[in-house]
Amino acid sequence: MKKLALVLSGGAAKGYAHLGVLKVLERHHIKPDLIVGTSMGALVGGLYAAGKTIPELEKLVAGFNGIGSFSLISTLFRGNLINPDKIKKLFKKEFGDTLQENTDIKFVAIATNIRTGGETRLTTGLLRENVMASISIPAMFPKVKIGNSYYIDGGLSNNLPEDVARELLPDAVVVSVDVLGEYSKQVEKLRFKTLENVINASTIMTQRIINLKPNNFADLRIVISQPRVSQMDFNKTGAEKSVRKGVIMANKNIDTIKKLLGCETNGKTNKKINNPSQVKG
Repeated sequence: MKKLALVLSGGAAKGYAHLGVLKVLERHHIKPDLIVGTSMGALVGGLYAAGKTIPELEKLVAGFNGIGSFSLISTLFRGNLINPDKIKKLFKKEFGDTLQENTDIKFVAIATNIRTGGETRLTTGLLRENVMASISIPAMFPKVKIGNSYYIDGGLSNNLPEDVARELLPDAVVVSVDVLGEYSKQVEKLRFKTLENVINASTIMTQRIINLKPNNFADLRIVISQPRVSQMDFNKTGAEKSVRKGVIMANKNIDTIKKLLGCETNGKTNKKINNPSQVKG
């Protein structure tokens, strides 16, 4: 069977759909050889690569309740909407002092260097710090210092790093999961209008960048539209909806994934599908 490189996009709370995809892969005894994640994809992928089980990850989503601090005073004087102390405490608990180079599955987190504006592939060092850097959405999370550089959300430079996976494992089957889906189907409508505008503007930018990239880096791109899940739905209900959507879309694509990997079906090994495909839902 061929190796599998799994690419998990950013998308804030919509990224819980990645759990659904991983759940289906596990059900079919498929384990990625490489996970490349951006933002929420880095959080889910990093925890999974470090050995967290799907049930543990599903239970963990409850830990995000109460992390948000959506007051004007907090924004003005602390510079972000998410309580950094609570995030750091949660990450310390869940990641511990795990080094990224020691994870069970090879893992790469994508972050953006705030000085150069360029993409950075984080592969070594404290896993919790690298994931924190990848998810540091401006105005929501604080920037993260690693070494002599500061990093922010990887989605600003490469929200769907299919090219990274292809470069690192050129002979592997690359399957990517884009949880933002088609922008027109899921424009954010929030009570906080400034936050609504920021999120929508960021989504437009990241999706335009993805659409401009060649689609031949991935053998299969699964596009998950989630109009009923807001990017700010960091709660149990929102997470459950997103996970279910991930399960549905992964089930729709599992036969294609198996064919690409060369899994045996009815005693016969399927030939590789040469043309990359994109499945939306």
